[in-house]
Amino acid sequence: MTVIDADTLEVFAASLLGELGTPADTAAKVAVSLVDADRKGHTSHGVLRIPTYGEMIADGVLVPDGKPTTEHSAGGTAVVDGQNAFGQLVGRTAVDILVQRATEDGLAGVGIQNATHLGRIGEWAEQVVQQGLCFLSFVHTSGGGLVVAPAGSTTRRFSTNPITAAVPTFGKLPFPIVLDMATSQVAHGKLDAAEADDRALPDEWAVTPEGEPLTDPSEMGSFRAGDEWGAIRPLGGTTAGHKGTGLAVMAELFAGLLGGGPVAGQRDPEAWFNNGAYFMAIDPTRFGDRERMERQVDAFVEHFRAADSEPSVAAGDVAGSKPLLPGEAEYQTARERSDEGIPLPERVVDQLTELAVAHDVDHPFVGE
Repeated sequence: MTVIDADTLEVFAASLLGELGTPADTAAKVAVSLVDADRKGHTSHGVLRIPTYGEMIADGVLVPDGKPTTEHSAGGTAVVDGQNAFGQLVGRTAVDILVQRATEDGLAGVGIQNATHLGRIGEWAEQVVQQGLCFLSFVHTSGGGLVVAPAGSTTRRFSTNPITAAVPTFGKLPFPIVLDMATSQVAHGKLDAAEADDRALPDEWAVTPEGEPLTDPSEMGSFRAGDEWGAIRPLGGTTAGHKGTGLAVMAELFAGLLGGGPVAGQRDPEAWFNNGAYFMAIDPTRFGDRERMERQVDAFVEHFRAADSEPSVAAGDVAGSKPLLPGEAEYQTARERSDEGIPLPERVVDQLTELAVAHDVDHPFVGE
């Protein structure tokens, strides 16, 4: 692992994005989002993504100087067309509209289409709850880049179709409660991160076309691979995969119907992914007294913290060793990495260094 401080990584990421044709203000915003993902422990959505963004720009599916537009805006609703700009720019646009409308009307919904890659959806949830609002979202990939098989199948039919929900904690915790989860056993980026770390996959994560556990992440293929490659299992795996399948269906249709982009089955599945979504925000104080909600948060957190930590009970392949509230791991990791720096797998460092050299950009990786 190479450890680097967040500020240095941000400056480097922005410079690299700039050489890929991104305007300086957009490059800075994208870099902030990517490094924030790394800082909070989500390497899969961090600077690891820059080489992929470069490929998308080269293929004409990501417009580095693109600007999102707002369509069908009325009352508490709107649709944001990302115009194939950076998803980090599209996400900010959607959140700004969402917060304004929910603050005014108590409840708002924004559909999103043509967003390329929205990044870590938890970032958008955190921005909304910082304004005292609740958040809910459904995301899909507009019919392209399918990697997840339904329960009982090895055929790719979904994206990882994340569902995200968040609530403010009214100052009772130093972090908001944010659930940001794939409806598959694991996000595709976690497989990229495992490959970068030369780690084998747990048996329950993915399946080969023949129905056997897939443990070598290189055999998974990319978002653009076909059914001759492996597939990620739905959330619940071999014991409750029907539940993950059902959640994936709902995310696909909410994002497609309300965002307006194509759903799986309407587009070449081996095309580049292109996120569509539905974001919702709710002002909880329209439904009751803030002081009552503060007491509820206090009582629930105390109740949750009283659960015993039993090392012999497995929490999952990517979970911690003790019960944590949704969003707590990100908060803890961010605090640690603010002091100690951000660790990057050597394969990610190699890829970024190679890209930097190719574009004559100074890189911060000493000795590379």
